[in-house]
Amino acid sequence: MSVVTTLPFRPDGWTVEDLELLPDDPPFRYELVDGTLLVSPPPPNAHNLFANELGYVLRGIVSRDWRVLAPGAIEFDVRNWRSPDLLVVRREALHRKYAHPGEALLAVEVMSPSSVSTDRVAKPAQFAAAGIPHFWRFEPAEQVLWTYQLDGDVYRETGRFTDEVDVAEPVPLRFRLADLVA
Repeated sequence: MSVVTTLPFRPDGWTVEDLELLPDDPPFRYELVDGTLLVSPPPPNAHNLFANELGYVLRGIVSRDWRVLAPGAIEFDVRNWRSPDLLVVRREALHRKYAHPGEALLAVEVMSPSSVSTDRVAKPAQFAAAGIPHFWRFEPAEQVLWTYQLDGDVYRETGRFTDEVDVAEPVPLRFRLADLVA
């Protein structure tokens, strides 16, 4: 028998504070967009593996002023909260429950079949509008890593990698995609 969780109805929309009312057990992932609660299925293990392995590589090279979280959490305002698969934030951001966008250096999303339009369009637009300098997207089905840098209030593509990744920003980094996937 499965357990059914009934979520409270929020006629005026959800807030970050309301997230405390949700079950704190996997498998679901929650996000807020303009007060709308988004509930996603758990990502596949290969998805988590890539985020964790990339996090491991980044941890070895970012300065002590930065921390790598997989997944991370960003509070844009009381009605907007996102959980990128990987997030590089200022060390000071860890003194609060969630990071603010101005404390983030890099947000990374690993595509899942259930998040294609969100990871390709919605999240990058929200991250860019909030001023997060770098965004990366890994598409496991094609084994492609896309890198972007903020240019005004939109992201500009800086790279598309299918084998060896070699970037200068946000930190100098070189690795093979095949080393981070199952």
